Amino acid sequence: MFTKLALDANEHPYFRRVWFGRHRLDENSPLLTPAARNRVKLNGGFWPAEMNNYESIKNSIHFRHILVCIQGTSKASATSVYAQKVYDLVDVTVGYRFVPMNYRTDDGDLKTDSHLLNAVYQQRGGGAEPFQ
Repeated sequence: MFTKLALDANEHPYFRRVWFGRHRLDENSPLLTPAARNRVKLNGGFWPAEMNNYESIKNSIHFRHILVCIQGTSKASATSVYAQKVYDLVDVTVGYRFVPMNYRTDDGDLKTDSHLLNAVYQQRGGGAEPFQ
């Protein structure tokens, strides 16, 4: 089944450096199992506290693939550019955030360190899924 996944900010008017797409796991999320959606709904639309650990979150998520498609316009040539990436459930790691990739040089220029593209750190609050 294909469905459009709602993101908090599904457009970025000036995609110059880095953009995070974030999807809320709520009672309308197609990524959750029906049982998890129902528990969120019964909790007033909020994630239940007893499910706020990586094991419960992993057990509540169910999907085969997420296809991420990005479209933009090249600043250099004014032509359309496209990229896509397929994510599977095994690609999901609970309890981590991406490391900031942007930094300022000594002369004030904004740079992006592409070596940090997949680097993550544990989010506040702990309880992150152990890396295999």
